[in-house]
Amino acid sequence: MLAALKQAFGRLSFSRQFMLAIITVLVIGMAAIGTWMGQQIKTSAVNRAAVFAAVYVENVLSAQLHGWPSKGMMGNEHADLDSLFAAWPLRRQVIRFKLWDADGRITYSSDPTQLGRRFPIEGRLAAAFTGALQARVSDLDEADNQPELAHWQRLLEVYVPVRVGGQGKIISVAEFYLSVDNLDRDIRAAQLRSWLLVAVATLAIYLLLFSLVRRANNTIRDQQRNLRRQLQQLRGALDENDHMRERLREAGVSTTTLNEEFLIRIAADLHDGPAQAIAFALMRFDEFAALCQRCALSPGGAVQDLHSIHGALQSSLRDVRKISSGLAIPGIAELSLADTARRAVRDFERISGQTVQTEIGESLDKAPLAVKITVYRLLQESLTNCWRHAPGGAPQVRVQQTDGQALIEITDQGAGFDPQAVAVGGRLGLAFMRERVRLLGGIFNVDSAPGRGTRILARLPLSTNEMIHA
Repeated sequence: MLAALKQAFGRLSFSRQFMLAIITVLVIGMAAIGTWMGQQIKTSAVNRAAVFAAVYVENVLSAQLHGWPSKGMMGNEHADLDSLFAAWPLRRQVIRFKLWDADGRITYSSDPTQLGRRFPIEGRLAAAFTGALQARVSDLDEADNQPELAHWQRLLEVYVPVRVGGQGKIISVAEFYLSVDNLDRDIRAAQLRSWLLVAVATLAIYLLLFSLVRRANNTIRDQQRNLRRQLQQLRGALDENDHMRERLREAGVSTTTLNEEFLIRIAADLHDGPAQAIAFALMRFDEFAALCQRCALSPGGAVQDLHSIHGALQSSLRDVRKISSGLAIPGIAELSLADTARRAVRDFERISGQTVQTEIGESLDKAPLAVKITVYRLLQESLTNCWRHAPGGAPQVRVQQTDGQALIEITDQGAGFDPQAVAVGGRLGLAFMRERVRLLGGIFNVDSAPGRGTRILARLPLSTNEMIHA
């Protein structure tokens, strides 16, 4: 049951939890304050009746009891007290009246059957003999209350010390029994008024707190709506950002593929165009030189010029064929990534005549075409730079797969260089490599310094999702 209440309370909003707690606190506080005020009203009413009785005793009974108990209670004094009790304005309220002496004997009572009876002096009677005014609403449960208990259930019991003489000596204690009907009615009316006052004050406090909490709750709701709207806008912006990154990835892959196709077309055009023209020119040049044997007798070194032209044409043809063969990568689409890396190393070794130390992981299998093209071009450009700028640098190539990425590392022990100076100097090789890697969402780093060789490190994603989020 308690667990169910806790769960139900936890499902409420913060403002409703707060208001429920406030209601509980206010109700408990109202009950405590109302109960305390009711008790104070009851005590005040009893004390007021006791004070009134004490004033009456001081003004009336002291004169009647002057000289008592030295002379004792005479018969005429009994008659005077009977007539006085009958004529009292309090007769309608005072139901029973007793006089006690210091020995605990009832020396006078409006009930003649109690005259002369003796009881122990204790409790409130003893306190009255010390001079303290005593009053309480009695349930008539004491030994001397048996005659009253036969007629009433509850009475207001008042003990008033009776003083005579200039020193105010206590000679007796007057005990009054008053009806509680009017007193209870007055107490209930006063308590009702106090409860109404407490309830109105509690309601006012609750309404004030309710208005404050409601305003705060409305403010919190407005802020929550604004936060949800901003969160929705942020999610839309993130979705748009992901969409743009996807488009950029697709653009990078497309750019890499188109660039390779463009290079293949240039290679084909060079092979079918200038290379064929130069080859035809060489063939026609050889025929022309054979027919023109007498040119050797001509002055001005014409033979030497013919040899120079022939050498230049042959050199141009070799360069055009080398360029066209370097631009195209035939059959790369059918190769695995590991085979692509090995082919790039073999092509370099065939052209340069150098041996490259390689460490290529066998787990490098399938990869997007753009990744294979980038790996080939990265190795081609890096090894060519090693050949040109560090001919004795003994290049090393390491290609591995780690965490869904291809790790490409090329190192040499050449003279090294300052990467910052190269970037400022406008060298395009490193810039092209960096942009190729960045187009696919990869990472490209160059670690080099004069005198300690060069290390090129690149990371390329091997899947479409990694390209998007790299």
